[in-house]
Amino acid sequence: MRNLFFIVWVALVVVSMVMASVDGAALKWEIISCLGVALLLMILFYRMTVLPGRVVSRGFELLEAQDFNNRLVEVGEGTADRTVRLFNTMIDRLRNERLLNMERESFLQFLIDASPMGVLMLDLDGRVSMANGAFLQLCGIREYEELDGKTLEELPPNLSRWLSGIPYQESVVFRPGDSRLFKGSHLSFVQNGFNRHFFLLENLTEEMIRAERKAYEKVIRIMSHEVNNTMGGVRTVFGMMIDDTEDDKELRDVLESCDRRCGEVCDFINAYADVVRLPSPQLQRLDLGAMLSENIPFLNTLAPEDVRIGLSTEGDLTMMGDRTQLEQVIVNIVKNAVESFRDSEKDYTVEGKWIEISARSEDRSLILDISNNGKPIPESVASQLFSPFFTTKPEGKGLGLTLTGEILGSHNARWSLQTREDGITVFSIRFLGIRR
Repeated sequence: MRNLFFIVWVALVVVSMVMASVDGAALKWEIISCLGVALLLMILFYRMTVLPGRVVSRGFELLEAQDFNNRLVEVGEGTADRTVRLFNTMIDRLRNERLLNMERESFLQFLIDASPMGVLMLDLDGRVSMANGAFLQLCGIREYEELDGKTLEELPPNLSRWLSGIPYQESVVFRPGDSRLFKGSHLSFVQNGFNRHFFLLENLTEEMIRAERKAYEKVIRIMSHEVNNTMGGVRTVFGMMIDDTEDDKELRDVLESCDRRCGEVCDFINAYADVVRLPSPQLQRLDLGAMLSENIPFLNTLAPEDVRIGLSTEGDLTMMGDRTQLEQVIVNIVKNAVESFRDSEKDYTVEGKWIEISARSEDRSLILDISNNGKPIPESVASQLFSPFFTTKPEGKGLGLTLTGEILGSHNARWSLQTREDGITVFSIRFLGIRR
């Protein structure tokens, strides 16, 4: 544009010099008229061609920079101004659409972060690109960096196994080796023509515990009522018959055996009823470390001489809890650990049998671990250990871990029972927020 004005200026200078050397007024006016017409055409050309071109060029620059905040200014020429108005309208719509998409993405991110359901997102290469706080908490992962950019195979072993076991576009309910129950889903959505895979992890523990408790409470109440009433009448008859058979020792022995068996059946049913009637914990301040130390002599009586029971404590272990119930929990866990050695005498040998009890403080929580080097727990068994009435012992009732879970749940604790990769089985308990 500057070159154009320079050319016009040079032309005016040349015309002025020519006019100065030309004689005759008529010829001078002809030259002036031609120069005026040329200047007019040049102005029209500038307004109709150059101005719209500059407007379009400026618009392209704004679009290329994705600058949706600036606007083009009208220049006073009809065609150029229509282009300016059209461009500004388009920019406004693009800006509003962009803001709307940003608000939607921000809202969606807030919604995912606040969701109690765990969400794990994979990128197009199958690597972790996002995980919300609920997913990290459910999986016991402290920092997202432990997952970022990793494939499913590179994730922690338990997590990798859980996620890999969920078929695409299906949901699977599983237990991670403790009292919790999870529902995992493997789904996808289409982004830019490609499937983006993601996993949803939902904690069904509370619903499951309520449903299971409601079911087995009803069953136990019915069983206890019917069995005790029936056995009460049967034992009364047996008592009367025993009194009348003093002279027949053989018959008397049979009747006493039957009466004793009826009593054992009643005791068996009442043991289940005790789980339903478990009282609320009477919380009081206690020192977990001191309580463990005081119980070590008794715990040693539960184990054979070749099983060593050790204790280690660290930090301030004061907490609020029901001492009687917590002692019952510890006894149940140690007895199960002792059973792991008895079950393994034929097919499992280990040098130096031991059970180690350790307690430590961590932030506002207390952690109690009871480990042993007995026979490992198979995965098929680990997923059912805390189910009511499940037992691996021929004469077991399936009550020990059920009762343990009830007590720990009433103490606001989280717990797990798993065999680690090194073959050590650990019952880990974390008492949450009870340090007052």
